[in-house]
Amino acid sequence: MEIETITEDKLDIVCSVCLDPSVDKETRDLMENGMEKRICWIKEMISKGLEIFLASEKPRHEKIHYKWVGKMLHSDLAIHGRVYMGLLEFIPIEYAFEPVIGNNSLFINCMWILPPFWLKGVGKALLESFIERAKQIGGASVLAYEGDRWFGTSIKYMPVSFFKKYGFEEVDRDGSRILLHLNLGSSSPKLIFPKLGKFIRTKKLTLDIFSNSQCPWSKYMINTVKKGVEHYPNINLRYHNTDDSKLIKELGISRGVYLDSKPIFKRMASWKEIKLILDNANEMNK
Repeated sequence: MEIETITEDKLDIVCSVCLDPSVDKETRDLMENGMEKRICWIKEMISKGLEIFLASEKPRHEKIHYKWVGKMLHSDLAIHGRVYMGLLEFIPIEYAFEPVIGNNSLFINCMWILPPFWLKGVGKALLESFIERAKQIGGASVLAYEGDRWFGTSIKYMPVSFFKKYGFEEVDRDGSRILLHLNLGSSSPKLIFPKLGKFIRTKKLTLDIFSNSQCPWSKYMINTVKKGVEHYPNINLRYHNTDDSKLIKELGISRGVYLDSKPIFKRMASWKEIKLILDNANEMNK
């Protein structure tokens, strides 16, 4: 296994990890624009210190089991002569695309391992490489999740338990969102909590969706919510782009959902989850 840093001429590798083979064609088509925006965002943020570590190995002509896909050749996953198994993206905490305040620390934006390589040391290798890089700065931070899942799935995305194995400690929390920090000489960061009553209410129930270009799955969330809300004529739907990290700090949220100026999800949410909240709200308003 090798860990390398992405360069601008190989950003197609990032696409292959973010939109891995388990993503069906319909979803992939929905997210195409989101991935294009992500690539543009990466190019812009590289100048602010963004880096992406990639774990890879040589392709092998052997069959592997790919969750949600089935059997396939390991070599079919090859791109640029390597099989890329996962990535870890980070940036100086001052430019973090999460509602945090801190300094002298590197902040993990996201970490994703392709399903065939779960529990095979890929995450360990990526995180250990990141920690070595963070030692040059003074600290490492991440916003992880405890007892909660993005989109309400069974996938443990950014779980608190994983990072704690490597010395990260809780320094702040907002429900299931836990701010973790590995002190390598820097002070602890803090969370910025979502602001209430920030947006003008209307006569209809108002659903505010927050998203940015850091993750292409934001586009998926927007598209599925937009389609679902078509069947709710009493809902006023509004979108808020949080590509400006200053706006994230002002709002106290980067991705999530508000209903009538109150946060109901502070992460990526599925339409199924949102629909349940809307149905309950409609029942109460009858």
